[in-house]
Amino acid sequence: MAPKTAAGLITILLALALFAGCATPAIPSGGGGTQAPTGGGSQSTGGGSQGNIYPGPVVTPPESFSVIVQESRNPNSVHPDITVTYRGGQGQYLLKKLVIVMIPSTGNTVTKEIDQPESGQIPVGASVKFTTATTGVDRVIVIATLVKYGDFKILDMLDDYNSHP
Repeated sequence: MAPKTAAGLITILLALALFAGCATPAIPSGGGGTQAPTGGGSQSTGGGSQGNIYPGPVVTPPESFSVIVQESRNPNSVHPDITVTYRGGQGQYLLKKLVIVMIPSTGNTVTKEIDQPESGQIPVGASVKFTTATTGVDRVIVIATLVKYGDFKILDMLDDYNSHP
C-alpha cells in the first residue's frame, strides 16, 4: 500500500509544481507625480464595463525593437490624473504610433494616440494626460505600432490610487 500512496503523492506534487509557474506576477505601478502633456493626438471616449478592469498579457518585443513608456499618477485626489509618457527605446526608429487606453473604475473607456509626425520620429517625452482618472483602481493599456512589425501591447496594468504616497 505504501508504494501506491507514495506514487499518488509524487503525482500530486508534480502537478502542483507544474501549475505553480502559471501565476501571473503583479505589474508594478509607475511613479507618482505629474508631467504636462507635450504631445496631443486624437481622443475618443466609449462606453465600457467593470469587466474590462482586469489586465491581460503583454507582448515584449525583441530588445532591438523595444519601446519604453512610463505611467504616472497625480497624488492630488481632486485631480487624480494619469499621464503616460513615451521614453524612447531601441525601437524608437520603428515606432509609428502609440495607442493609450485608460479604463477608469467607472468603466468609461478613453483612448488617446500619439502619432508619428510627418517630419520624423515621435519625440521622446511626448505624453498624454487622462483627466478622467478616478481615486479608485484604473487600468492603463499601451499598444505600440511598429513599422513592418505591427502592434505590440507593451503595457497593461492596474493603477490603484490608494497605493500612491
